[in-house]
Amino acid sequence: MTLARTVAALLLGAALLPACSSSPRTITVDMRFSHYLPTAMDVRAGETVRFKLVNQDPITHEFIIGDAALQQRFELSHPENHNGKPGQATVMPGETRYLSFTFATAVSLIFACHRPGHYAYGMRGTITVKA
Repeated sequence: MTLARTVAALLLGAALLPACSSSPRTITVDMRFSHYLPTAMDVRAGETVRFKLVNQDPITHEFIIGDAALQQRFELSHPENHNGKPGQATVMPGETRYLSFTFATAVSLIFACHRPGHYAYGMRGTITVKA
């Protein structure tokens, strides 16, 4: 192999390296005064997102990803520990927790907290999953 081909191969390999070693995008979600920030997110179908959930309140919150029917089901149920369940987390006061989730198809989803009164107070947001 000539020097020019060797250099070209190394440059091509370097250009491809970031795509091969990329990690999931991290989105920080702050929980403060029983609200989320941000309240809206855009992701791509097939994308895995790592959520950094930061509870700045002195009370427990939840972060549950799902459609309107799932949110309604949790709104009518008793609080539970959501840790370890896909797209769900319970975040204790002052705690930072990480949750990874892969968005399979293009759809609109809701993320919400269903501790008593929190959903009605506005502790929810939207995730738009684009094709």
